[in-house]
Amino acid sequence: MQRLFFIALACLFLLPGSAANEEPWAIHAEDEIRVSNAKQLREVYVPASLQDTPEPTSNHVQWTWWSWSDETGSSWPDDDALYRASNRNISLNASANEATTELHERPSTDLLHLNGKVKVVSAEDRIRMVAFDLELTPQRNLSNHTILYVVLTEDLAFDQHQRQLKHLVREMRPEVAFSVKANNTTSLVSMLPADHLDAAGVDLASQPTGWSYTIAVFGSEDSENTEMELLWMAHGELPSPSKHITANQAWTPLLLTAITAVIAVSLITAIRRRQDAIPRLQATWSTENQCMIHVYLHAGSLPFHIKTWTVEEPWRFKGRPPRLQLNSGQKIDTQVEFRERCNVDCHLDVSIEIEDFGAWKQHLWLRVPRNASVKKFTKEEE
Repeated sequence: MQRLFFIALACLFLLPGSAANEEPWAIHAEDEIRVSNAKQLREVYVPASLQDTPEPTSNHVQWTWWSWSDETGSSWPDDDALYRASNRNISLNASANEATTELHERPSTDLLHLNGKVKVVSAEDRIRMVAFDLELTPQRNLSNHTILYVVLTEDLAFDQHQRQLKHLVREMRPEVAFSVKANNTTSLVSMLPADHLDAAGVDLASQPTGWSYTIAVFGSEDSENTEMELLWMAHGELPSPSKHITANQAWTPLLLTAITAVIAVSLITAIRRRQDAIPRLQATWSTENQCMIHVYLHAGSLPFHIKTWTVEEPWRFKGRPPRLQLNSGQKIDTQVEFRERCNVDCHLDVSIEIEDFGAWKQHLWLRVPRNASVKKFTKEEE
């Protein structure tokens, strides 16, 4: 049994994909960033009552902003919503029953080119975060006010009061550290760090699916003096380990399940075989002689023989108890006699040898005989 146990442990540590093999800055999942085909980005500032919250449609990306955590005691984050509303000069009223909606049309021609990967990673502390590894190249000169936003939304969010929202913005990060000059390529890594995600109620280890990301660039051409417009957008599901595993990793759970099943069956079989092989020993006081006990022996599925008898003081044997040998299934009634009666319980140990199982010990415990009444106790010890 010990050998099977250590084999199972070795498999857990050595099989590919196990958590033990994760190195610092491990990549748990990644995917290519792809341009969104959606025609619009719709930002929805929902009222505190959640009334009149528009349903998202398939032809646009939706950011749902929640701005009322202080007013309602909700666990949803609202700091990015307040920042975004202030940035867009939108006034919000907690008593309003209508949602405030802002639509951003995709331009007919992309003014920049962006590619890269979105990754779920962890550092030495194993806490997961999101990294956007990007290369950005403007196709024309852009204004110095151009901003790139990376946004993490939850597909279906619930707060502690069981309020429900679709595409709730959990975390947003603005980036301006890139060149806005035409044909200049900037490589940058934009992070949604672990502490920010934790504060926003995001745990990608315990809940790896149900999240989406958006990369949206707002700005204008350098020659135009216009307000900030949507210049480019990518949107997709946040990659998760369950969707991005190797063939070996995909087989790992099945292999572990099979190993566990084999070990479990082996253990159950061994336990049943041992129980069937252990003999049963019972003892009772003789009704005719209070210094004598009757010992009933019933062999199990394997032969056994008695090697030694021992008794705790002050009890002492009268003569030597018989060293018997029984075949499988055999029953014998024998007697053990003591020199004199003692006024303490009688504890006997019977050392036996079971074929294929080795040495065992049976413990027999008899209460002090009183008026020839009989009480018996048996306890098996390995």
